[in-house]
Amino acid sequence: MIENLLESTVREIIDRHPETLAVFTGFNIFSPADAAQDLWSILKLKELLRVKKINAAVFTALLIDQIKDAQQYRQLSAAVVNKPGGFNFIAQLPCALKLPLHSALQTFLEKLQQEKNIRLNYYVWSCSTDILAFADYIGQVDNIDDAPDLLFTTDYLINKNFTERFIKKGFYRAPTERPVNSSLSGIDIVDTDGCYNVVAINPVVVVIDCKRLGSLPLPKTWDDLLKPEFEQMVVLNGCPGDFDDMVLLNIYKQYGDDGIAALKRSVRYGMHPSEMIRSMAGNKADLPPIHVMPHFFANTIAPPIEAKVIWMEDGTLITPLSFLVKSTKTEELAELIAFLTGPEFGRICAGAYFPSLHPNVKNRLPANAVLKWLGWDYIRGQDTADLLARLNRNFI
Repeated sequence: MIENLLESTVREIIDRHPETLAVFTGFNIFSPADAAQDLWSILKLKELLRVKKINAAVFTALLIDQIKDAQQYRQLSAAVVNKPGGFNFIAQLPCALKLPLHSALQTFLEKLQQEKNIRLNYYVWSCSTDILAFADYIGQVDNIDDAPDLLFTTDYLINKNFTERFIKKGFYRAPTERPVNSSLSGIDIVDTDGCYNVVAINPVVVVIDCKRLGSLPLPKTWDDLLKPEFEQMVVLNGCPGDFDDMVLLNIYKQYGDDGIAALKRSVRYGMHPSEMIRSMAGNKADLPPIHVMPHFFANTIAPPIEAKVIWMEDGTLITPLSFLVKSTKTEELAELIAFLTGPEFGRICAGAYFPSLHPNVKNRLPANAVLKWLGWDYIRGQDTADLLARLNRNFI
């Protein structure tokens, strides 16, 4: 299938599989409005990826996952009739994980319905593209009966209203303690309060554009990036008003407002990681040489871009992927919980460069990688949502 896709024109792919348009637009190759241009009827996918300097193996894998996802969804929608009422569970997934995890999830749910006649209402959000924001939905829930039985999310900063009403009062609890993958055992990522069930992490790495670095030294620590010599030399994941939570909070925790001011001096602008990679592939000389992005996107970079991935010596910052489940629903949702904490789910995460906590999964981490997590005590010790809003206002 990969060869057929690479030899097909972009127009042929989108006409045969309309669902793949989301992958093309997600990588900012073109907007939905541009999809009808005559160029796409001529240009083969392999040529497009070569021009855009996008890793063909990674991109075609995403296309295939999207195609299979749509096929399975059509089969599932014919087999499963939603029950009236609220959601049994909702999931908010990073772009890189939505396609493979959603596909696996649908296969699992179809099997659950066919073999055990268990039907679950669910919805899967994308972190970056959805009409209704996950945070807005969670924020308006004011009754535990209306709240989802299980939430799978990258958002460890869940809405304050939801936290105060439901999490702190013990409505959501971790079912059982599980062993942790040895590669992640030293970072205290497990929530000892027993609310968040962490299943994987999302590392944020520093990518160096070697051609544009010039005489600058390689930054090896976050402290290095705050030095005056790196002024205007950094591109940060995000945009004005919504920069990378993990970077801002970690810098603030360690260095305070002075650290945020120093980071502001170093960062020229914010950008989506796919746009960073596209700009690195261009010929423009005056571009920052240092890019802060999730590990998944760093692995989509292909030659002729000369890039070096830096795992910071004082800690590569990580965000947890976790789920919350109502304490009264752990038995009813036992099969779903077993799937989310099982080896298949863990292997999918690890395969997309989201290291899994499952002890039997092989993670794609350098042997000497130091990982840095804010800590659940820090998260709970203050109103992090208000803090982030202030840091973003003062940043750029």
